[in-house]
Amino acid sequence: MEKRSVKTTAEDPTIPTRPGWEGLRVWWLVSGNETGSDNVLVNITHFPPGKQHEVHRHPDHEEVLYILSGSGLHHTGDEIIPVEQGEMTYTAAGEWHGFENNTDTLVQVLGVWGGVSDYAELGYEVPSGAGEP
Repeated sequence: MEKRSVKTTAEDPTIPTRPGWEGLRVWWLVSGNETGSDNVLVNITHFPPGKQHEVHRHPDHEEVLYILSGSGLHHTGDEIIPVEQGEMTYTAAGEWHGFENNTDTLVQVLGVWGGVSDYAELGYEVPSGAGEP
């Protein structure tokens, strides 16, 4: 058993350099590197006001997001769905999704991915033409 939190885990310093993650803060609480996990990846992400995680997909892994505090918009396919503290979203493997903090307060999200133990193995794709002028 390991007890983990953002107070005892180093923030990921590479997040600000990754396209689509600008302005976000991430702590990988459970991973192969952090805990020796083989099949689960867990993080806490802070979304400052007005920040978002671009629309993307993970071809082979499911994702669960649980809103710890605040509220925002979950982008999925052609839908934009409001979510708030205490609610969660489930995204099937291969489904396009993203999250946006459209408020003036910090949003804290718990992310969980199954069947994977490291971000590098998660798979991360953006739609064709994303980020192009």
